[in-house]
Amino acid sequence: MTIKIDTVSGRQKLIPRKEPYWYKLSQGHHLGYRKLEGGHGRWIARKIQNRQKSYFSLDCDGRVGFSDAQQIARKVLENSAGANSARYTVQNAIDHYIEYLTLEKSNASGVDVKQRLNLHVPEPLKKTLLVKITTIQVKNMQYKMVKQFDKESEENEEKTRKSKDSANRVMNMFRAALNLAFRNDFVQSDAAWRKVKNFKGVAQSRKIFLTDHQVQKLLKVSSGHFRQLLEAGIYTGARYGELAQMTVGDYNAPNQVINLRLGKTGQRQIYLNATALELFDDWTRSKHPKTPILTQDGKTPWGKNNHSRLFHEAAKNSGLPKGSCFYSLRHYYISKAMISKIPMQMIAENCGTSIRMIEKHYGKFLESDRRELVNLVELPPLKKAM
Repeated sequence: MTIKIDTVSGRQKLIPRKEPYWYKLSQGHHLGYRKLEGGHGRWIARKIQNRQKSYFSLDCDGRVGFSDAQQIARKVLENSAGANSARYTVQNAIDHYIEYLTLEKSNASGVDVKQRLNLHVPEPLKKTLLVKITTIQVKNMQYKMVKQFDKESEENEEKTRKSKDSANRVMNMFRAALNLAFRNDFVQSDAAWRKVKNFKGVAQSRKIFLTDHQVQKLLKVSSGHFRQLLEAGIYTGARYGELAQMTVGDYNAPNQVINLRLGKTGQRQIYLNATALELFDDWTRSKHPKTPILTQDGKTPWGKNNHSRLFHEAAKNSGLPKGSCFYSLRHYYISKAMISKIPMQMIAENCGTSIRMIEKHYGKFLESDRRELVNLVELPPLKKAM
């Protein structure tokens, strides 16, 4: 089937989807049309250089004709080679990075970055030309995110640690936005932000790995829709936000998978075991495909942090270790999968992470596996020296 975006009738026939429909303007330059629900659309420009894809929001919506959209796209793409650097601000870099995340990763990741950077990047810095940004500006932004107290106490020290840990995450997003602009030739040097290093030794040092007994105690003190949420976390290893967005249509019983459309790291499939299949069969039976699988009360979707108080109370009532949180269920799933000898690549793909991150955070399980594997290696007996 030939897909055409150069006519109004052709664009009207397109099926709404996240990925734009592309038209090649020249080598490495493309004009895209993203068809939205409700019949609306947006024009997008894409540049491919050195195998790197860069996306640009065009200052026009789907009502603009194809010919005009081409002219706007060509102008933007030509300026992206560096001629436009004299007018390119930090805010432009952030906007382009959000567009890149939304297209390449997921809408949720783009929204997360947008919210954090809009909150923490000072307005004067947003308006600064990227070519004129200084290290001291970036460092000042970093320091302003840290909570400091006159009175010394363990509680205040923990609050400071958490704020530094949070600042590191924001700085990683900020640097990623500026690095994308650097790769796209909007600035000739990345030294201004590369010199600003993250705070060291502030990441959560203690990861809670729950035992089977502890998980059973947690489920025992929980009930109803909240217990369903816990069971989903235990049997999928998915993040809370990912579970909250799952709909009945995402469950593919014949293939025994959940098609996660709105995951933090983009689309992926989660393969389910027999117990998980029984649970999802029960939760999705006779429900409309667009209905959330997991809800607070049978109809209200789980929102951001709606689970926090319930989990805190359940953890306290079941005697879980201090610091246990919903993410501990993800640790439990991954550690159990590793102990069960499931291939690490499959675990990584199921959980939307990388092998490198699994090796980093679950090293102690790998060490026990290595000891067991070494003992399986058979070598010829050593001959005694004469």
